[in-house]
Amino acid sequence: MYLRAGITTSCRSAGPRYTRLNLLGWAMLCPHAMELLWHGSTPLPQPSNPTADESRSLHDRLKIIVDDTIRSVGSRDARIISSMREYQHEIGFRRDDILLCAKSKADLVYTISASGRLMNVYVEVTSTKINIVKPWQTLLRGVALYYEWRLPVGAIIVAPDKIMYKLIEDTDQDKILRMLKRSGNNYEPSPNLCSLCELASYCPYRVI
Repeated sequence: MYLRAGITTSCRSAGPRYTRLNLLGWAMLCPHAMELLWHGSTPLPQPSNPTADESRSLHDRLKIIVDDTIRSVGSRDARIISSMREYQHEIGFRRDDILLCAKSKADLVYTISASGRLMNVYVEVTSTKINIVKPWQTLLRGVALYYEWRLPVGAIIVAPDKIMYKLIEDTDQDKILRMLKRSGNNYEPSPNLCSLCELASYCPYRVI
């Protein structure tokens, strides 16, 4: 992939606006919610989600199963060089003079040597069905890993009923940038999306 103007992992300059990457993923689906983040209208700390807390135990067990499975399929041609759990990283996007940064933790990250070449594999584990925003959140984390490590990134989502995977490409970066910067003009909020969106409690445009 090529580095894109407007994307950075250098978020320590003066005055960046911070959010959670999960919220940024939701906002990508709705230009109105995206404007809230660009204008700094949502706080970084988030209230606890009882549903998420209840599913944490299952999520952690699934991570152990996935990690054990990945380690068991290694070969001489593809081996794990290093691995990290709950890897903390951040990514920033610039629009005009505004820098919007998102913090995140990646469930499982592996650096793999395959046929003499290095790549990162990011694994997102979910204990529920893959919802509408999960692929976008995964792409954002994959792009963040690429900008930090400058290695190709393969992204995998593992759910109890489904597995999704892809190699992060330039077209993924282009889609992300378009969705981050699109206008809310002529956009009608969707009641279905609004009812699920984690930004709904802050958004004056919500339809629920």
